[in-house]
Amino acid sequence: MHIQGLSNRLQPTYRNGVKSFLEFAFKDTILNTGAKKRCPCLKCRNYIDHDRETMRAHLFRVGIEPDYNPWIFHGEEQSLDMGNMEMSEEEGDWFDDEDPLVSEEMAALVHDATNVVPENLNEEEEEDRAEIPDKFHRLMKDAEEELFSGCKTFSRLEFIVTLLHIKVSGHWPEKSFSLLLNALQKAFNYDPKFPKSSREAQKYTKDLGLNYVKIHACVNHCILYRKEYENADSCPTCEESRWKEGSGEFDDSVTFSESQGTSQRIPRIPRLVLRHFPLVPRLQRLFMSSKIAKHMRWHKDRKRVDKDVLRHPSDSKAWEKLDDSFPDFAADPRNVRLGLSTDGFNPGAHLGTKYSIWPVFLVPYNLPPWMCMTSPYIMLSLLIPGPKSPGNDIDVFLEPLIDELQELWEVGVKTYDSHSRQNFNMKAALLWTMSDFPAYGNLSGWSTCGKLACPTCHKHTWHKRLKHGSKECFKGTRMFLEPDHRWRNDKKSFDGEKERRPPPIPLSGDEILEAFDGVPNVIFGKKRKRTDRYLFDQWKKLSIFFRLPYWSKLLIRHNLDVMHIEKNICDSILGTILDIPNKTKDTLKARKDLKEMNVHHNLIPIKIGDKYAIPRAPYQLTSIERRKVLEFLSKVKVPDGYSSNIARCASMEDGKISNMKSHDCHVFLQDLLKPAFQDGKEYCNYSLQA
Repeated sequence: MHIQGLSNRLQPTYRNGVKSFLEFAFKDTILNTGAKKRCPCLKCRNYIDHDRETMRAHLFRVGIEPDYNPWIFHGEEQSLDMGNMEMSEEEGDWFDDEDPLVSEEMAALVHDATNVVPENLNEEEEEDRAEIPDKFHRLMKDAEEELFSGCKTFSRLEFIVTLLHIKVSGHWPEKSFSLLLNALQKAFNYDPKFPKSSREAQKYTKDLGLNYVKIHACVNHCILYRKEYENADSCPTCEESRWKEGSGEFDDSVTFSESQGTSQRIPRIPRLVLRHFPLVPRLQRLFMSSKIAKHMRWHKDRKRVDKDVLRHPSDSKAWEKLDDSFPDFAADPRNVRLGLSTDGFNPGAHLGTKYSIWPVFLVPYNLPPWMCMTSPYIMLSLLIPGPKSPGNDIDVFLEPLIDELQELWEVGVKTYDSHSRQNFNMKAALLWTMSDFPAYGNLSGWSTCGKLACPTCHKHTWHKRLKHGSKECFKGTRMFLEPDHRWRNDKKSFDGEKERRPPPIPLSGDEILEAFDGVPNVIFGKKRKRTDRYLFDQWKKLSIFFRLPYWSKLLIRHNLDVMHIEKNICDSILGTILDIPNKTKDTLKARKDLKEMNVHHNLIPIKIGDKYAIPRAPYQLTSIERRKVLEFLSKVKVPDGYSSNIARCASMEDGKISNMKSHDCHVFLQDLLKPAFQDGKEYCNYSLQA
């Protein structure tokens, strides 16, 4: 059917091709003679609809678009052109003999970016939809065209995408990247199709479906300007303006310039912008490569050798609970299980600046452990702006993601699986969240401050306020030991009492929903009037995650980041044992609280006049012992990639250990703690083996 020219269009081959195409395109509208479909002629290019007879006349009059194959807008199922492709027996992947420039991932990326079109579009979105076929052909042409005459290594699209990847990986500034593109355009004899600036090159990311959506937010974190508030100019809760002061008050606002005698449009600039990276196209992209699509079944196809060892989230009881509760979801191993993680950080170079920006990441657990936690597969979903931390109002910013997760659970999305070479309805579920302890409270709704800070023990938390340290003390940790553990009967080393209580039972999701029954949820915003600190008990809100139909059935809804906790414990141990100022936990106030608690009488400070004499603790090191520990650490050698150079963290001059990263603290606690604090002479030449 790709025969062009009037004489060629009159040949039987072309006539038969047109007949076959029309029968295929209108096969589902036999009874409706007036049905219209997109016309693939060279004039309409698949963005104008015509009936069958008009389309037939166009195809004979002007010819069919030669690059339109497969017929993706007329019911053909395949997302990739398999006609000229063969299967490599060794690699098990697809390659094109006629055009080696177009890799499977690049071609599939183009198809995926142009095939996923949402329904229920407004007028502006309909115009964007009409541009999709033209965008598709432009991208495919760039994916197939040589970078320059005779180049067999890169196509134009692949080269531009590679440059953008290098820019991001190398942290190139916009100016230097634009200078490089300008020089390359000159080297290619001023090719008009090659971008000459960073802004032009980044347009490809939008066309390929790698862009993000800007959503305006209230400056006080009350609402997002979407759905019913999309056209609002001020927040209905705090009445703060949506726009920055001095920007236009209306879309068509115009100001008159006396100096130039002309009128200028003043753009409206929002005060706060949330950046949302759509999840659906990123999950669909995982199935575009047959190799990655095969790995998405790994959790189901693998052979589990030792059932007592937890190597992957699919080995956990939480995963099994989800499968048992929702067997229809578990029936298809391609359905995606996700984990969510978030935390705040200061993006500036000066740590003294008060600014907190919160990225929200998602991890697909279908992949094997050596893939799912690597950077190519960790997806940035939301970028919550600063300068204020969202805190308890984080639910406001999570709304777009929750809406996506609801749709992915209840409806799903049609996705092409390049491994099985068929379409399927992909669904997704969020297994749990991961965060540090303060963010745990923001995500779960249970306050992690105060007397009932433990979300596991909840209202049964054993707490005691320290008189001198002015902190809450939680001593009921022996409840989690086995019933016959010897520490349960050890009164001297602990609080002077035996521990007989069983471990507390955490609240289930259904119990939480039952407790909130009839309780109105909190009104979000930094300036809202707070009548009470909590709604009841230690609850500050009902988490937005309970909008997900399956959330209350999950075994574990929120997890703590072990690396955060392990680093804090490591710093406290080292600071206390080495007696580092401002780092040690063994202070005069702590010793006075021992007297109030009536424990460890040998460590209670002795008052002499107006001062206190503090007895030496058995865990404190002498100056000679401290020097041996630092000398040992300064000579530690570990295999490449095992950790950073821990020897650089030990300072013999200051007598401190500092600048250890989270993973270094993990290595220290697990492998170096015991040998470091044993006899220094015996372990001075200690070398850790892999």
